[in-house]
Amino acid sequence: RAVNWPGWRGPLGNGSAPSATPPLEWSEDKNVRWKTALPGAGHSSPVVWGQRIFVTAAIPVGEELPPVPDDAPGAHDNAPLTRKQRFVALCLDRATGEILWQQTAREILPQAGAHVSGTLASSSPVVDGEVFVAHFGSNGLFGYTHEGRLLWSRDLGQMQVKHGHGEGSSPVLHGQTLVVNWDHEGASFVVALNRSSGEELWRVERDEITSWASPAIAQVGDTTQVIVSGTKRARGYDLKTGKQIWECGGLSQNVVASPVVGQGMVILGSSYEKKSLIAIGLEGATGDLTGGEHVVWTRRRGTPYVPSPLLHGQW
Repeated sequence: RAVNWPGWRGPLGNGSAPSATPPLEWSEDKNVRWKTALPGAGHSSPVVWGQRIFVTAAIPVGEELPPVPDDAPGAHDNAPLTRKQRFVALCLDRATGEILWQQTAREILPQAGAHVSGTLASSSPVVDGEVFVAHFGSNGLFGYTHEGRLLWSRDLGQMQVKHGHGEGSSPVLHGQTLVVNWDHEGASFVVALNRSSGEELWRVERDEITSWASPAIAQVGDTTQVIVSGTKRARGYDLKTGKQIWECGGLSQNVVASPVVGQGMVILGSSYEKKSLIAIGLEGATGDLTGGEHVVWTRRRGTPYVPSPLLHGQW
């Protein structure tokens, strides 16, 4: 796992790749090994395992149709959706850039579009040594082999995203467990699935509104925690059971930045109608931590809104 890029924010989930040796300079023709044109649009990050790169995209197909109504409360700056979308997963050869396979996960006219600066494939996929999982939010979750054979698919429902600005939270994969955050204007929840079969392991309701943050994984003693940011509370859950271990208030609305974990802490950020960066010591943390001793430090300026923090060592 450490020498691959298996999901959103890399092998450690904090944006760093300790074993990587990337070029420090590049241009259109310097330090570029290959370049491959891809179909459609997707703001999802590529993921890498061994000699394979996996990406996702949404491709407009078919004749132009009447625009899907943009009727979300407060909707603004959204792109009209006028064509069916073909949601695809692709695999490329890492050495050459050759497209090894392309699979259509679903072809549908989605019930909602996205902001003009977004795409309908903005959730990043995840991969390990056996399974690649493509996440298209309201348009489905799909598990594949590395060779492109469909193993399973799941429909988690239809998100009601704030302002109709589209979906973006990416799943996290730890061992056999895949975790998806489903915070929206409807009935929010976090759900854990078996990554090989798509079987639901547990589901926990969340008293939350829309967020775009992805979950983070933390090892705290003998317990593996999945940590999810939120407007009302950030919360830590037992990865095995879904039982809530702790919660902490203090973030803003429109939480986009994902938590980062390291040095025994989780760092949570937001910056919509107020700026907030919170560092929580995880050892022994239980119950409501708001304003308590487990809040190691806070910051009220220079905090992230859309970008997630990078954590490397003590920095």
